[in-house]
Amino acid sequence: MIDTDLADRARRHRPRPRPIPGTALGGPRFEATASVPSLHDRPVLRRSIATAMSLCALCTAATIVWGLVAMAQGRGPLESDRDRAQRLAGLHPSQHPGKERYYVPLDAVFRRAADGSSTAYLHYGVRGDDADLDDFLGTYGLPAPGPVAPLPSDLASALPGDEPEQAATVAESDGTTRRIYVVPGDVGAAAADVYVSASG
Repeated sequence: MIDTDLADRARRHRPRPRPIPGTALGGPRFEATASVPSLHDRPVLRRSIATAMSLCALCTAATIVWGLVAMAQGRGPLESDRDRAQRLAGLHPSQHPGKERYYVPLDAVFRRAADGSSTAYLHYGVRGDDADLDDFLGTYGLPAPGPVAPLPSDLASALPGDEPEQAATVAESDGTTRRIYVVPGDVGAAAADVYVSASG
């Protein structure tokens, strides 16, 4: 004979199944892990996922490198005041292509005014065994110096050192805004100091 009271108590205390999140009560029950295949049992899938992640990492790295290179090329090299002064005076190496060598100024001052205009002052020391005034003038396509004239006060005050009071002037016929003065040097007949003032 079955004890009905005992059976009723057992039914009342039987644990009810908990509904799985995302499923309706009374609907089909799915375990969460049943919808995702196990990677341990599928080596082909595991290798495919690893390959895809590696390709994504390589594409990301390549994109970053390409961006950095593009930014560097677009910006270009930083230009110094010496370069700006030479360019304003028309004596920058890039403005005279095809020459075997160029002269580097001993002193260079570049100033920019509030109205946007610029002024440059340069001092070249032309002396040495293979450097002379004729070579300097030929490198930059300048004529021979002419009459003597006083150096402008702004040039003498802008450049450091002992600038002379007057020097031979290089006359240019193209209406340029630069002025060039040549002072014979004390080392050999071909040595000289060249002073340049330019505005623009």
